[in-house]
Amino acid sequence: MRLHPLLFAVLLSACAAQGPVSRPTFFTPHAAAVTSSPPSEDYGTAHPFLLLDSAPDGQWLLACQAREDTNGDGRIETVFGHHGNIVGDALRPYLFLEPGAGIRIDEVLAVAPTGRFLVLVRDSTLWLLDMETREEKVLASEFMSDTTSPHPPSRASFSRDGLRLLYLRPEAGRSVAVVRDLLQGTERVLDAGRGLLGQALLEPSGQWAVFDVVEDTNSDGKESWPQADTTLASATCRGPVISSSHFGWEGDTPVRRYRRLEGGPLLQGDDILQPMGEGVLRRAPDRSIFFEHADGRREIWVPSSCNGTLVFADTAREQVVVACETQPDRGPLELHGARVHQPLGWQTYLPFSDNYLRSSGSDGRLLSLWVVSEAASSNEADIVIDLERRTVRVVPLGQVVAFLGAHALLQESIDPDGGCRCAQSGQRLWFWNVETGAPPNVLSESTDSGLFQAGDTVLVMGKRIDLRTGKVLGDASAGALALDIRGRVLRPSPTAVKKEPGSSAQSGPVRWEPALKAHESQRTR
Repeated sequence: MRLHPLLFAVLLSACAAQGPVSRPTFFTPHAAAVTSSPPSEDYGTAHPFLLLDSAPDGQWLLACQAREDTNGDGRIETVFGHHGNIVGDALRPYLFLEPGAGIRIDEVLAVAPTGRFLVLVRDSTLWLLDMETREEKVLASEFMSDTTSPHPPSRASFSRDGLRLLYLRPEAGRSVAVVRDLLQGTERVLDAGRGLLGQALLEPSGQWAVFDVVEDTNSDGKESWPQADTTLASATCRGPVISSSHFGWEGDTPVRRYRRLEGGPLLQGDDILQPMGEGVLRRAPDRSIFFEHADGRREIWVPSSCNGTLVFADTAREQVVVACETQPDRGPLELHGARVHQPLGWQTYLPFSDNYLRSSGSDGRLLSLWVVSEAASSNEADIVIDLERRTVRVVPLGQVVAFLGAHALLQESIDPDGGCRCAQSGQRLWFWNVETGAPPNVLSESTDSGLFQAGDTVLVMGKRIDLRTGKVLGDASAGALALDIRGRVLRPSPTAVKKEPGSSAQSGPVRWEPALKAHESQRTR
């Protein structure tokens, strides 16, 4: 069929107006979702493999692999040093959206807590990936990766619900802060004030932006983001860290500023302790701590007589745990808030260190601390504070390794010989209901190590456990690298070269498999 010249010209014009067709960079048309892939398919190649992260549902993986003989010794091998450094061939990061070789990337900046969104850098372009809709969005071009710093600044950050994103975008040689509504797809620039903006974080509730900005504080004529003088290896593809030394910082000293996303002034000052929901915790000149609402109203939470150091802020229940600095070397722990002023019956050493904060549950109900008895200063213990019931219990044995709701998993070291032969020592796992305080129940004894959590389920010491109920779902074979909410574990493929325990990196490829051993899977059907 021959087209009329005029009609042909119109068609050409229409095609030109549409512009060139943009080919997907990540979500290629032939890529199938992991959920429909056979569980036996392999991710990665038969080379050194270091897992960085995985989606809660196993839909994607982030990992590093060494696939080239970068040191020219005729073989591809990677060994981890004590500081997390790589000895041998260089590891490079990859994104896996399906089984196969994956997609080479430069750097991962942020992962949404829900696992739906990723922010990463590839070929000097900053990308936002939506794993649910399989959409990819360019956030910035000419974006410079930071693959050499042991402590790279935060340049992208999600809210706890995964619905807001704060990121830094280069403009005219500087960085500007941009907040994005991930469902609406709308953006706006936030003013961080004068100076060089080096880091931006989104407060977990998604209501505040936190900026770290430097000016020329060392009077060298330029604004320089501080760099750590440390033996710690680069954060990109860093291996397990056994030890490292820190010798200080070089560059200008940053100041912290705060801006409420819904409007209001830019805040800065030593009196600001931290944002908390719609408001902010501040310290008054008399050393009391007050909560300042968005409308400017102020409520004194911690009296000046306490001279409190903030230990933990419980946003959901509008209360804080503080250490009162009423003595030179130790001070009582107290719970304060809009409707509570309660001593907890224990002390902590002063000045308070974050090392005393053992852990907090993923839902924020339970908090574990290392403390000192008020009755006998030589009596030290681990305690768990139930922030919902405002009660305190001493950990009866071992240490807390996981929390959910009112439940805790405790891990106790056992040595049948009573000596210190660590190779023969094992672990005993207990389930403890903190709310009732009833004696814990033994769940497992094993020499296995490592803990993986996905949703309400954990995999620890050879057992897959429902933290909501304390029920052991079954035995799991060893060698897991990750756990997903579908009851699968990520393990080295049978084709992967097995490595002797030590400092060498595990070899790929890897694959998702049922977490439970075959006989357990049959029994639970």
